[in-house]
Amino acid sequence: MPNSKTNYRDGDAFTRLSKRSGYRSRASLKLKEILKKDILIKKGMSIIDLGSFPGGWTQVIKESAGNKGTVVAVDIQKMKEVKGAFFIHKSITELEDNDFEEFREKVPFDLVLSDMAPNISGIRERDDAQMIYLVENALSVIDRFLKKGGSTLIKVFQGESLDYTRNALSYRFKTCKVSKPSASRSNSKETYLIGKDFK
Repeated sequence: MPNSKTNYRDGDAFTRLSKRSGYRSRASLKLKEILKKDILIKKGMSIIDLGSFPGGWTQVIKESAGNKGTVVAVDIQKMKEVKGAFFIHKSITELEDNDFEEFREKVPFDLVLSDMAPNISGIRERDDAQMIYLVENALSVIDRFLKKGGSTLIKVFQGESLDYTRNALSYRFKTCKVSKPSASRSNSKETYLIGKDFK
C-alpha cells in the first residue's frame, strides 16, 4: 500500500484531474463540487476570494461569474494573474474601502470565500488557535464587505474551529451548513462551512 508521502508527491486522481483541467490546485475541484451542490454563482455576481494563492479558487469563480462578474482575489503572497480577475497583494487584515475603488459599484460583495489555513504543526491546540485566528479575519471581511442576503464559504478544521465558525455563521446568516467535498483527502481534517442569507 503506498504511503501518504508518495500520494502527495505523485498526486492522486483529483490532483491529476485538476492539472489536466488547467487548474492550479486540487482545491479547484473541491470548490466546483461545493458550488454544484450548495452555492449558485450567477453571471455578473461580485465575489471576493480571501487567501487566494495560488489561484485555483479564483479560476473557478471567474468561470462561474462570467465576463460581467467581478472577482477579487486577496493574498499576502504574490499570485500569477487570473485573466479577468482583480488581485490585491496584501494581508486581508489590511483591507480598506479604497482597495475597491476600481469596482466600487460592485461592493459590497455577493459572496465571500476563504480557503485559508495555517501551516500545520501537528499540535492540535495550536493548529485550532491559528485556524480560529484566520476565521476571525474572514469574519471581519464578511461584516464589512458582504451585502445583506449574501453568502460565504469558509474552510475550517474539524473540532474547535468548526464549532467556533458554525456558531459565528449561525449568528450572522439565516442558514449554516457543513460540507466535506469528495475531492478533500480522506485523512484531512479540513471541512467547509457555508453561510447563506447574510442578516
